[in-house]
Amino acid sequence: MKDMQTHLEKLRVEAEECELISKLATNTIKKELFAKLAAQHAH
Repeated sequence: MKDMQTHLEKLRVEAEECELISKLATNTIKKELFAKLAAQHAH
């Protein structure tokens, strides 16, 4: 069970990082890509 909790926490962190990159990106395509990745990791 601990392994699953660790994995879920890693996914949450990755989702937050993708969301941050999406907000900071200046390239529209990259902005949209990282927004999609954040949404996928959040579910």
